[in-house]
Amino acid sequence: MVDLGFRPFDADNHYYEAEDAFTRHIDPGMAKRCMQWADVGGKRRLLVGGRVNKFIPNPTFDPIAAPGSLEDYFRGRNADGVDLKTMFGDLEPIADHPGYRQREARLALLDEQGMEGALLFPTLGVGMQEALRHDVPALHAAFTAFNAWLDEDWGFDRGDGRLYAAPMIAFADPDLAVTEVTRVLDAGARILVAVPGPVPDRDGDGYVSPGHPRFDPVWGLIAEAGVPMALHAGLSGVAHYGRFWRTGAEGGGGGFTAFKHAAFPLVAFQDRGISDTFAALICHGVLDRFPTLRLASIENGAMWVPDLLRNLRDAHGKMPFAFDRHPVEQFREQVWVAPYYEDDMARLRDAVGIERLLFGSDFPHTEGLPDPVMFVKDIPGFSPAETRRIMRDNVLDLLSA
Repeated sequence: MVDLGFRPFDADNHYYEAEDAFTRHIDPGMAKRCMQWADVGGKRRLLVGGRVNKFIPNPTFDPIAAPGSLEDYFRGRNADGVDLKTMFGDLEPIADHPGYRQREARLALLDEQGMEGALLFPTLGVGMQEALRHDVPALHAAFTAFNAWLDEDWGFDRGDGRLYAAPMIAFADPDLAVTEVTRVLDAGARILVAVPGPVPDRDGDGYVSPGHPRFDPVWGLIAEAGVPMALHAGLSGVAHYGRFWRTGAEGGGGGFTAFKHAAFPLVAFQDRGISDTFAALICHGVLDRFPTLRLASIENGAMWVPDLLRNLRDAHGKMPFAFDRHPVEQFREQVWVAPYYEDDMARLRDAVGIERLLFGSDFPHTEGLPDPVMFVKDIPGFSPAETRRIMRDNVLDLLSA
């Protein structure tokens, strides 16, 4: 355990959902249109909207791979070309790791890790919006049920200042979104989460910008409440872009296939969803209309930020009348960013300022860090004050600003 002189607060921790996360509190009249379990070929499979869902190949999370087992892969240290299945190593029963599914056990695990606390985000949940985009009422019903489970098992805020589970918000139907945001805020939610990308249109047949004025009642409610919205990596409409580049070769196309090798998506458009989402929120006026809104980018990396800020600066130079405030300053004032551990931290500090960078370990995911506090080794050139800001103070500022 590294002694930093303070206990870090992780902006990106995860739970592995209980099998009844989407079903325990579902409206019985919507159950068949949302999530169900079925035995298919002798394996337990998740049905979403009546179809087998493949976002997570093992949606029961039992057995599960060790945290950080893919760290070398994501650091680009796979010179021998080891396949992902081998990298996962031996899988273990999830019952051996109660902290992945039980709040009290997770608190004990935080103590073992020398951590003060963490924000908690979904694992399976961030892939479900896209699966239900053709049935908007079912989409909202599913996340209402999910959030009820989340508060029951983990708690939006249990008052100990250590774990804050973020309820998932779908925007597709603005009226239903307002109802759900109101409900979870009344239940004590301290941070909300949505997936980046365009929003499924309410007719279920397309997409629309999250900056469309129809969503102003949702953004306005969030801004007025003073609760931040996290945009966490997940499956969204931008995944369709990869289909335009399909080759037919196994593993060589552009589309998303869970845990399969495919070089093209790693090179071509991995940052498109989050970068374009912030471009939309700024260029379509959300940050102009709601200058107190606080947003956080979680598990999207951050090397897209310098390019986005350059493009915003260029757009302002050409069309200053399109913005009430300078868009780069809007971003720097209203957006917090959690970089990947492999990102260029010094460059990001220069781009957005030390006060807007968040420590996020992605624990206990395979692509994260096996020991969250080891994130500090990726910022060796930062001063003790800067290290404390990233590893603890900034996320607390995000929650309380």
